[in-house]
Amino acid sequence: MRSLFRLLALALFLPLAGCEKRADPLTSAKTFFGQISTGHAEDAYRGASFAFQAQRSSTTFSASVKDMGLLDFTGADWGKPERNGHTVTIPVKIKTHGGTEIPLIVTLIDQTGAWRVFSLKSPPSQDTGQTENRFSLVGQVPSFSDAVQKPMPPENEIRQLVRENLLRFNEAITSQSFDAFYESVATHWQDQLTKGQLQRAFQPFIDQKINLGGIADAPPIFDEAPAINSEGLLIANGHYETKPYRVQFAMRFYYELPTWKLFGLDVNILK
Repeated sequence: MRSLFRLLALALFLPLAGCEKRADPLTSAKTFFGQISTGHAEDAYRGASFAFQAQRSSTTFSASVKDMGLLDFTGADWGKPERNGHTVTIPVKIKTHGGTEIPLIVTLIDQTGAWRVFSLKSPPSQDTGQTENRFSLVGQVPSFSDAVQKPMPPENEIRQLVRENLLRFNEAITSQSFDAFYESVATHWQDQLTKGQLQRAFQPFIDQKINLGGIADAPPIFDEAPAINSEGLLIANGHYETKPYRVQFAMRFYYELPTWKLFGLDVNILK
């Protein structure tokens, strides 16, 4: 009789469990920022996507949200979610205690049965029409820069710049040292960044043994046409359709005679 009762109880429980609804993308995004505002940035980080975590450590994430002013979150004006397959983007204006508004585009992906934050980007720039990851490692352009006067390089040269720098980045991951990679970036970026800071920023790629070697035999696909912005930086955003990861990149180059050198890097991977 007891066995029969157990079977009946299990039969009643299983349909109920199957009907449990998962959070929709907007609710997941609100939960993410709510965790940050209540001092639980680590919980927000752990609930984010694999690619988001691979790009930065929990410590780096917590420091970044503080620098961005997200700890002063008091509310938000959410726009309409737009879905494209397993990806959803949501525009939002974060409001802070000081009255500041922080506009962002939140991208979430459907991963392991939940909607998880994939990236936080600024709205498209009025200069270039391109977005920028708010967690990107980007240098500050010197006020005396005359790079804005440099002509736009041909697309094949930009493709080569992207490929060479991402392969150097991959070599730094596989060798577990960013020393050589650091020596290859723009001198003005080196003035603002130490080897240790660069290594710590991308340590999660090393810890998770990410290998981007597949890009060597694949062409980069630009999501927007490369452009030179008002600061004179060459902007190149795009992705590689490779296996096992789809590699998304956002790169900034600064002209240092006689060539363009890396001045900012953001890499995301999507399984």
